[in-house]
Formats: sequence, structure tokens, C-alpha cells
Amino acid sequence: MKYLEELHRLKIFHKKEVVALINDANAAKEILRRYKKQGYISQVRRDLYVVTDLATKVAVASKFEIACHITPSSLLSYHAALEYHGLAHQVFYELYVSSEEKFEIFDYEGISYTYHAAVSDAGVVCPVTDSFVRVTDVERTVIDCINRIDLSGGLEELVQCFAIITCINEKKLIDYLSVFEKQFLYQKAGFILSYFQKEMKLSDTFFDLCKSKIGKSTRYLTHTEECDRYFKAWKLCAPQNILSFLEQGGSEYV
Repeated sequence: MKYLEELHRLKIFHKKEVVALINDANAAKEILRRYKKQGYISQVRRDLYVVTDLATKVAVASKFEIACHITPSSLLSYHAALEYHGLAHQVFYELYVSSEEKFEIFDYEGISYTYHAAVSDAGVVCPVTDSFVRVTDVERTVIDCINRIDLSGGLEELVQCFAIITCINEKKLIDYLSVFEKQFLYQKAGFILSYFQKEMKLSDTFFDLCKSKIGKSTRYLTHTEECDRYFKAWKLCAPQNILSFLEQGGSEYV
């Protein structure tokens, strides 16, 4: 039991950390086996463990904290980041985890942890109030989700999430757009965020910049069957009115 206090301090840990603590690989293996059998710890995947509440035997770490310890570089992104920031309209049973190191999708306590390749560390933060979490900030999350609408839960979910945002850092948006430097992303960002210009307090300069970057190509915002109107200003085919999603209901859990 003398190692249990140290493991509670770690909260989430890998087998190698226990080996380093005990300085004996065989003893570490036995300690993990015994603690797991007694319900003091729970095995998340392979060599990843989490300590449990001694009374309830439930993992003391949140799904967000677990996600950020899958690999040394893992972080919350896309819809997982929206949810962490309190912007998600629906709670998903799948968490997108960006990482430089690839890992296989796995389930733990009803949550699927899904790998996505990390694009850049721009805008990745460790919240002051939660040192166990790494997550894209709100502005980077907005740009990521516009870039991959499918990973944000779809257009309807994206619109519902963006409707909650009342203020955003315009300079950061521009900086993150430049990280990708994709014509289609400028096109989509300008179009989608134009619906929220007043609420997010975005300047006309921001949209002028987006328009200057879109080139000559006409593209579809989402699936062709959903895009029933052409928006000349953005050279984009999209649904007639994406704000109509705000009037529709939706399941709380997906």
C-alpha cells in the first residue's frame, strides 16, 4: 500500500512510471496486478492506468485527462475541444485526440478514444485550472472544426456550437488560418463566420482578408445534396440558411 499515495498524486500513469518508482520491473508488474485486482487502479489500455476512488472504484481522472495521457503529445481537438470549452451542443461518446504518435482507437468506460494526426502545436494550451489537460484554444478549435466539419460533429452541430461564442480573438483566428494557408479553409471560414460576425465581434477586415485568399475555385461546403444555393461572394455552394439549424432539435448524446 505504500505506493498508493504516490499513484494518487500521479492520477494517470504508465507502467514505466511505476517501474521508475519501484526500481524493479518485476515488482512493478506485481504491484499493478495486485492493485488492479483490489480495485485501487483501473487499466485504461495496455500500459496506461488510472487510480480509482477508494469508495466508488470509479476512475478519478476525467475522460479529458485520460485522453491527454494516451501519448506524450496527445491533446483534445475538434469536437472534444468544443466539449471541453463548454461549447458543444451534443455530448459525443467519441473523443478526437490529436497526437504526433499514432495509436489505435480504443474504448474505456463507454468512451471511444480516436486518434487524429496532430497538424500543428499552434494554439495548444494547458489550462491553469487543469494541469492534466492539453487542448486547442477556442480560436484554434474554431479553425480546426471549420477545416474538418466532419470531425466537429457535422455542420448542424458546428452551427449550434458557434452560436454560443460571444467573443473571439480575431488576430488568433488569422494566425491559425495562416498555419494551414488553404484557399478552401479561408473560403469556409469567411462564409460560416459571417453568420456570427456580430456575436463574435469580428471586423469587416477579417472577411476582406478571407475573400482575398479564396482564389477562383467554386466549392461545396458539405455534401453536394445538402448544398442547394450558390453564394457568389464566397464562390461557395452551401445550404440555403445554415442558421436554420438553430431552430432544430437534436439528441443530447451521440
